[in-house]
Amino acid sequence: MRHVEQGTPVHVIVVSDGSYGVLAEERANYTLQRQRECEAAAKVLGYESLVFWSYLDREVCYSEKLVQEILTAINEAKVDLIYAPSVWEMHPDHRAVGMAAVEAVRRKGKAIQLALYEVGIPLRPNRLLDISDLAERKMMAMQCFVSQNEKQRYDLDIAALNRYRTYTLPAEVTAAEAYFLVVAEELANDPLKLYQSEHMRQKELGLVLDSRDRPLVSVIIRSMDRPTLLKALDSIALQTYSNIEIVVVNAKGIGHHKMDEWCGRFPLRLISDVESLARSRAANVGLEASKGNYLIFLDDDDWLHPQHIARLVGMLQEHPEAILAYAGVECLRGEPAQRTHVFDAAFSRARLFTENYIPIHAALFAYRAWEQGCRFDESFDLHEDWDFWLQLLQLGEFVHCPGVSASYRIDDLGSGIWTNQQRIEASVQRILEKWWHCLDAQIVLANLQSLREDLHHSRVELDNFHQRATTQEEALSHALSESKVYADALREHLNSKELELKIAHEHLHSIHEQLNSRELELKSAHEYLHNKELELKAAHTELALLQRFTLRHVMRRVLGRH
Repeated sequence: MRHVEQGTPVHVIVVSDGSYGVLAEERANYTLQRQRECEAAAKVLGYESLVFWSYLDREVCYSEKLVQEILTAINEAKVDLIYAPSVWEMHPDHRAVGMAAVEAVRRKGKAIQLALYEVGIPLRPNRLLDISDLAERKMMAMQCFVSQNEKQRYDLDIAALNRYRTYTLPAEVTAAEAYFLVVAEELANDPLKLYQSEHMRQKELGLVLDSRDRPLVSVIIRSMDRPTLLKALDSIALQTYSNIEIVVVNAKGIGHHKMDEWCGRFPLRLISDVESLARSRAANVGLEASKGNYLIFLDDDDWLHPQHIARLVGMLQEHPEAILAYAGVECLRGEPAQRTHVFDAAFSRARLFTENYIPIHAALFAYRAWEQGCRFDESFDLHEDWDFWLQLLQLGEFVHCPGVSASYRIDDLGSGIWTNQQRIEASVQRILEKWWHCLDAQIVLANLQSLREDLHHSRVELDNFHQRATTQEEALSHALSESKVYADALREHLNSKELELKIAHEHLHSIHEQLNSRELELKSAHEYLHNKELELKAAHTELALLQRFTLRHVMRRVLGRH
């Protein structure tokens, strides 16, 4: 209503048809009634743009389809603020729409805000809006929903919630609405920030897996039971792809924490053993235990962005001849995380023989690779994923899905393997020796060409850097000259002020001496007055004595005469 009063365009989308529990033969009329009630409420509130998506009530799912529809609506209406139900709502449709709106806003990345509102479950707001002057009108709008208020007085419930929200506000506020306001940049920097342990919340709500007949994706985690495992699991719980299983392989051995059987709406299995497992062995154990049509590895200190698996499945379905699809991965270091590098290069068969530029969680591959005998070489304790990619390359094509949708953490908490340069070089040499027979002249020439292109690109970057440095040097030199002129002027000004202060100080000193002289004069005058006062007092005393003497003498003469 505030937006309408200010002349801001308002677009409202009613996602579901509200027909849950209605007989099939009555659904059409009931849905029409609900739409008419929405239109009547819109007229009371003052907006006209109203769209019905007509999803079946209680069958709205957090999915790539819903996210894309919301993105389309955002782009078409050119909105900068979206209102959506809270992701903590009890009603499954409300929750699904809220989660999809969060993901859509996150993908926009900038110039848009999201305001989550409460209906069935009070949220933890960061904004309270005074609607005291609008409460009566809002009640009129809620009373338009006759079909709902006949079942339960939702209008009174919402009015009570609005009254409750005034608890921390001034006494003159009689109604308020609560929102959780978040900007797209916050979600883009950390898509899990809003949810925290969202997979546990979904499990407690009893959400079930909704496969929608999509291929099953197995996410394999080789776990050393690090604290970062929870964030990795959170990132899986938020995947917009709907048919996922999680296989956690206990590579630590004795002492690994027990795992829940669900990660959000996705089933989770812990493959455990009493002995610790090397990286390659743990990978093969995970592959053997997986049931998915597609497989992806995720280390327990990395994470996926919500659309990662959906993007890769879509790419493999578009290219059925391909055995593997991979997306971009950003490398992050420190707290707060800073991006240091991005792996997002176009696919080059020749390059893969001499460089591993596809991080393990960047790639989704078909289960048929396992069926055709691909295994991790358990003699490798480094570059085992690189060797595995080269095996897959013999079975089919790789396709690149441009754009970053996963994160790779670089820190100093690992085993220290990657800091041992001799071991790294020895491992690379073993890879090259193993696959040397595949390095034909065409691959070598392609690599040389790639090196030339890299050198040319580096030279261009160096030239550009030199040009930027020269420009910056000139700008700094100019700024330095201006600063010198300013400093000289400031120095002259300070000298002038210093002289003025010196003169003022001398003047004050002169005044101080004059005051001291006057003080001495006043002191002398005071002493003079004091002495005069004593003299006057003595004279007064003498006069009094003289008067008494004279009076006695006169009286004596008078008495003697008579």
